[in-house]
Amino acid sequence: MGMTCYYFRTGEDTVQKICEEGMGLVYEEENKDNLLDIDKSWHAIHFTLTGCAYGGEEYDILSSLVFGGRPVNEEDMGYGPARLLTKEETAQISEALKKWDKTAFHENFNTADMLEHDIYPVMSGEDDEDFFTYVWACFDEVKEFFQKAAEEKQCVLTFIA
Repeated sequence: MGMTCYYFRTGEDTVQKICEEGMGLVYEEENKDNLLDIDKSWHAIHFTLTGCAYGGEEYDILSSLVFGGRPVNEEDMGYGPARLLTKEETAQISEALKKWDKTAFHENFNTADMLEHDIYPVMSGEDDEDFFTYVWACFDEVKEFFQKAAEEKQCVLTFIA
């Protein structure tokens, strides 16, 4: 199993409904195109972007990509409640992600540093290039997801289950 990160993009009306009724509608068939599963890559992505295991610099919007936003309700999704990134925060994150092409991401990607900082899910003996390929593929999906959310002026919910 493991700790899997999800993103869900939607409008403010649906966010309000989720706040009141819970996260069940995220998994409804009509919402499947708005839900992104980035598997276990979330912590490696966060570390690569921020250089921090958790949190990051207050001024760095990318610190919010995994751990930002405010809880939408008290429903535990497995590792706490889903967190809301407003449409404004989503647009800021989307803009900040644009500078992260494959070269820039690879330059900041360091498996040895991840091991030293206990970044999930990297393990000792991990093949650096295989792990990079996996994390990059997930990150590329995140970039596209946030771009679409920003274009459609949507909020994003993030949660780890």
